[in-house]
Amino acid sequence: MELFERFYEFSRAHEEWDLDEFALLIVNLTIALVLSVFFQGQRLKRTVREREFQRQRAEKNARHDPLTGLMNRRAFSSTLEEIAAQNSNADEQFIAMIDLDRFKPVNDLHGHAAGDATLEAVAHRLKAEVGSGSVVARLGGDEFAVIFERPIDAIQVERIARRLLLSMERAIKFENRQIFISCSIGLVSWDSNLTSADAIRRTDKALYRAKNQGRGQFAWYDAELDQQSHERAEIEADLREAIVKSEIEPWFQPIIQIESKTLTGFEVLARWKHKTRGQIPPGKFIEIAEDSGQIGDLGLSILRQACTAACDWDSRLSISFNVSPYQFHNPKLVEQINEILVECNFDARRLTIEVTESAVIHDFNVARAKLDALKVLGVAVALDDFGTGYSSLASLRQLPFDRIKIDRSFVTNIAAEPQNQKIVAGIMTLANGLELDVTAEGIESADDLGYLQSLDCSLGQGFLFEKAVPAEQVSWLLETKWCNRRVDPIEEGFELTKRLDNTG
Repeated sequence: MELFERFYEFSRAHEEWDLDEFALLIVNLTIALVLSVFFQGQRLKRTVREREFQRQRAEKNARHDPLTGLMNRRAFSSTLEEIAAQNSNADEQFIAMIDLDRFKPVNDLHGHAAGDATLEAVAHRLKAEVGSGSVVARLGGDEFAVIFERPIDAIQVERIARRLLLSMERAIKFENRQIFISCSIGLVSWDSNLTSADAIRRTDKALYRAKNQGRGQFAWYDAELDQQSHERAEIEADLREAIVKSEIEPWFQPIIQIESKTLTGFEVLARWKHKTRGQIPPGKFIEIAEDSGQIGDLGLSILRQACTAACDWDSRLSISFNVSPYQFHNPKLVEQINEILVECNFDARRLTIEVTESAVIHDFNVARAKLDALKVLGVAVALDDFGTGYSSLASLRQLPFDRIKIDRSFVTNIAAEPQNQKIVAGIMTLANGLELDVTAEGIESADDLGYLQSLDCSLGQGFLFEKAVPAEQVSWLLETKWCNRRVDPIEEGFELTKRLDNTG
């Protein structure tokens, strides 16, 4: 007040300066500044709140599936890692992976809106069955995962899995329609010895097993099957390098003119001596080659090596090469075989291509055209494993085969198998009527040989004569033991020669 009185007296003494107006201006500016600061503070608070909301929303979207509201794959993996860190010494944890069966037709038949509704219904049923304490996530597409709430044991987990299977089969209502699906479930027991990545991988393996067993069921992770799968994957990876480096080699089993015991040719068989695994059975690596799409490259590599090796042998000796059904369906097969014959300068008339009935049964017209093209080159064609198919007579009637091979399952120990004797006798009668050569494979005893001689079977092969041997041994035998092309039965110790050739 004293300051104000002094200011008033001073302003009255100097009225010409307009000090009262200046003071009023200062007061107004002060009030305006205070109000501005207040409103700016309120605005800043709103901005901060909005940013925090957006941050939380972004974080939620980053960790949750926007359709179902469940955790996504990233959040699920993080949760597993957190559980592993917090419970390193705790009891085992159970995890399930759920994949919907017949979900794709839902989108195709009813539209994506119906698909979204189905996924939302699945999420709701999952949460209802596993309980609020369990972690439920949508990993992507129609795949879900669950970390079961503890404490729980394997029996309780199976009970929940069965309830889930039944729950998923209930109709899902969408507009005026009913949608039906099912699911497959993979289960794994996870303890502190496993990383979270291993837990997910094992659960995925269990799910794959459930689907292979017929879908609509659950399956536990199987360590033994997983080991086999891991070994198979390693062999598949090594197989690519082995084909490029020609580490898988052709071996040759003699084909004999039964009556005269004269060597007429060889069947080409693939053999792989792995650098660390040793000899890998052909039945194993050929199946892997077929499944992985490498069978074409493998077959061409073996054929090229076989033709190169056989070029210097007696020109009266032929080679028989089995073409996989997968390889036979390659439209460039005939062209590729011709290129190898030209490259190796190998007479096409010395080559017989063997195909199984499964390679030709799907389309006789296509198969006939391909076999005719091979015969134009001069290559002979044979029907392998005759008698094991369900329509061999149709194959012989419609396709231009030069020879049939009786499967070893009918020949080995035939003297003691009356039923097989009747089958082989019938095959021989059929072949003679069609003027086809016959090769009997799997001759392992003098009794087998004697019975085939009584039927006038022309050609044969088996351990009784010789096992499959590498190319360099063939060359040596042709210069020594087989110099006159006569191959006598092995009288002693031929049982030792079986080994890998049972799968040849």
